[in-house]
Amino acid sequence: MNHRFTSMALVVLGALLLGMGAKDAQFSANQRDFFKPDDKNLNDLIRIEEDYTSDKNVMVLVEPHSGNVFTPDTLKAIQQLTEFGWSIPHSQRVESLSNHLYTRVNGDELTVDFLVDDVDALSPQDLLERKRYATGKTGVKDYLVTRDGGLSLVSVILNIPEEDNGQAAVDVIDTVHQYVDRLQQQYPAIDFRVVGGVAVETSLPAIVQEDGRTIFPFALVLVFLFLTFTLRDLVANLACIVTALLAIMAGMGAVLWSGVKVSPILVNTPSIIIIIAMADCIHLMVNYAQGLARGLDKKAALEKSVEVNFSPIIFTSLTTAISFFALNFSESPPFAHMGTAAGVGILYAMLASLTFLPALIYYLPSKARGVTRMPNMGGLIRWYQPHANKIIIGFVLIMVSLASLIPMNRLDDNFVEFFDEDLEVRRNMDFMIERISGSVVVNISIPATENGGIYDPQYLNLLQDLEQHLQENPQLRFTTSLLEVMKTLNKNLHEDSAEWYRVPDSRELASQYLLMYEMSLPFGQDLSNLINFDRSESRVIAVYDQLSDKELIDLEQRIQLWLDQHQFDTRQATIGSANLAFAHMQYSNVNNLSKGFVLALIMISLLLIALFRSWKLGLISMVPNLFPAAMAFGIWALISGKIGFGMSVGITITLGIVVDDTIHFLAKYKYAREQLHLNNYQAVQYAMDTVGVAMLLTTAMMAIAFTALLWSDFIPNQDLGLITIITIVCALLVDLVLLPILLLKLFGDNPAQTGAAAFEGNVEPSS
Repeated sequence: MNHRFTSMALVVLGALLLGMGAKDAQFSANQRDFFKPDDKNLNDLIRIEEDYTSDKNVMVLVEPHSGNVFTPDTLKAIQQLTEFGWSIPHSQRVESLSNHLYTRVNGDELTVDFLVDDVDALSPQDLLERKRYATGKTGVKDYLVTRDGGLSLVSVILNIPEEDNGQAAVDVIDTVHQYVDRLQQQYPAIDFRVVGGVAVETSLPAIVQEDGRTIFPFALVLVFLFLTFTLRDLVANLACIVTALLAIMAGMGAVLWSGVKVSPILVNTPSIIIIIAMADCIHLMVNYAQGLARGLDKKAALEKSVEVNFSPIIFTSLTTAISFFALNFSESPPFAHMGTAAGVGILYAMLASLTFLPALIYYLPSKARGVTRMPNMGGLIRWYQPHANKIIIGFVLIMVSLASLIPMNRLDDNFVEFFDEDLEVRRNMDFMIERISGSVVVNISIPATENGGIYDPQYLNLLQDLEQHLQENPQLRFTTSLLEVMKTLNKNLHEDSAEWYRVPDSRELASQYLLMYEMSLPFGQDLSNLINFDRSESRVIAVYDQLSDKELIDLEQRIQLWLDQHQFDTRQATIGSANLAFAHMQYSNVNNLSKGFVLALIMISLLLIALFRSWKLGLISMVPNLFPAAMAFGIWALISGKIGFGMSVGITITLGIVVDDTIHFLAKYKYAREQLHLNNYQAVQYAMDTVGVAMLLTTAMMAIAFTALLWSDFIPNQDLGLITIITIVCALLVDLVLLPILLLKLFGDNPAQTGAAAFEGNVEPSS
């Protein structure tokens, strides 16, 4: 307070220096940014992509209003889309009904044609024949066309370079949308939908930018309006907002200096920082206004407010920052980035609220008159006292009942379901999954014993046994592998006799079949998506309906067990899938964040014991810190029961947030006992009077501000916002009802009982 300009200048300068890290920020446009570079499951998928074709694709669904794909106009549209597919940047392979290979044998000659070539030359009978073939052919039905022939798709496999992945993917999708818009005008009786992994990924930058334009401003407006209404001090409110903005600049800039990309998770951080920074400011402003009401001059009131709040703000900031830094245990880098940015921002808010804010308020006509008009809450103690036992029993029953529901929660996530159902890309993906193709793809790369070993009938029979094993799962949509090609060729070269639809009898025969087939293939239709370059390994692609994370991991374990029991070579088969990688990451995320939660809890407990210099108060503080999380996750089981990305970090984040009210309450209680020498009853009443209003204001502000996350188009953000709101409301009830009663019961609840003896534990708690 004696160096006000210096304090303000240094805080502003520090925020500007840190904030410069954001000047070259880039947006994330790749779902693989959610993984660590050394993630085993992701690297298994990358290894499969390197050996075969990429897993990245963009698809266009083609749905004629007539309900029949096999009409001249619809087939022409599919042909045009197929030809366009080859012109898309980074296109590696195009698959559609029009270029699906249709094999026939005339004498000794194998003819490989496109299923649909010259549409105008096809008679109605030809169209019917091709429809019958496509809707019954494995690898075509449920992939390129529905079984009823009412919907088709064109799939373009993309080989996008990693060094320019984000912008290249955006360019691809923009190119596709522009062409599809023109095609829609040409064929008004056909609906076109752009889907696929790359279409979903490229929605990320748009969501980041949209959330940046809406969530943070919305949270800021909500906080501003709420505090203006309650504090009745526009000038002080603006000063608090400026303080919070400096903290945001410091926190975000500090992380972006390292070159990380702005993800839909990281973009939430400003909203979180402003909420917690404003909580610090509220506590300072409430006690400042109360000091003015007692007749103190402005400087004395500010100094008294800083004195009373110094330790609580320091320790609440440390504990909250610890809980956010614990997100670095996460398996997903964006959550670690958010945790680090929020942690730095919270610590900077601590610094700014204790130095910059009081120095600024000194020069402003600020009195926060709204605080003095709010009733004191200490009178609640007189009502609590005669009902204490009933209230404790009620809380315990509620907590136990809600905690018993926690096992009903289940781990379940899917990258497509990260996007709100109002988004066009999500609706299109849901439509595709429901109508034509499953949402879960599992790749299995199986090595042979040597180069060219995939021709061995023993190896092909292994593929057949594996496919039969996979088909035991009722959720399997279809499989694609070398086996289907070999069996079809064997049938073709035996006059299309159905009894020859089987594995060739010898390695030489299989090799000759495949050589003749590949020599007949047109450009871009080779088998590189199924076999590697030296013919020592092949891939089985299995597509399933929607599976939960647990079901997917169980499926992988069953496949791996089967592979171990039927091992064909000493080399291990590789199972790779983006869906599997997310499932494993989610499980690891929960396990690692649980460790981070325990570590944060231990560190916070030690900090509280150090703050209060009392083991008993430190242990008591754990009740209002753990109860709200248990209650919130029980309530979540009733609301949703699905533990996804946002929920998996919620418990760690809310630990640091809910401990703030506990610290402020117990700090005021301890101050009353040691500095004001009040008895236990009076100290609890003093804590309720001095901090109760601030706790109500901060909780209401946080709950209102976190509703901004509910407007995000990114589902993990919505989940994080909702679980945080539930938790902090539960925490307020525990802090304002259960905690005062525990203090009364443990340290004596007799209004006449005085001072230090009861506080030190020398007086027996009342019954």
